[in-house]
Formats: sequence, structure tokens, C-alpha cells
Amino acid sequence: MQKLTEAFNPQAAENVMCRSLLSVRWDGSLFDCDFNQQLDIDLGGGAGKNAKGDKRRPLTVWDIEKTSDVEGRKIATESHCFGCTAGAGSSCTGEVI
Repeated sequence: MQKLTEAFNPQAAENVMCRSLLSVRWDGSLFDCDFNQQLDIDLGGGAGKNAKGDKRRPLTVWDIEKTSDVEGRKIATESHCFGCTAGAGSSCTGEVI
């Protein structure tokens, strides 16, 4: 983890997947990226819990009419995000810078 944090590149952070795409689980639940989907960190920023820690239902494709409905919200981040922002960055399509 130390190598990733030391290699953090702010320029790469500008172009990562979570800034322009959504990840959709089989049940329609929405996530910032594929990694957050696997960790169950939904668009609300938590693992199935709201800010108070209460269990809640994640936001789904049926809760929004268009992707602009979720634009401008805070992206859920944790330490795994350094994997996409180190060096030249990383995404499903390769380097981001």
C-alpha cells in the first residue's frame, strides 16, 4: 500500500473511471466503480449503510431517470482507490494519462 500512496498522481485522479462512468450490479444497484461494487460500497458511500450506520437500500437504476441525476455527488473512496491513481493511472481501458 505504501508504494501506491507514494506513487499517487493527481493528474491520474482526474481521469479515473469513477469520475465519468457508473458500475451496475446484476440487481440494478449503482456503484462508482467496479472495485466499489465488489466491496459493496454503493453510490451512497457506504457498505449498505447510511451516514448514521443504519442499514439502507442502495441507489439503483430504477431510482434515477438519467445519469445527470447522480452528477456532482461525492465519490465514495477508500484506500483501494490508490490503485487507480498511482503513476500513469489505471482503468478498464489501460492508462488514464
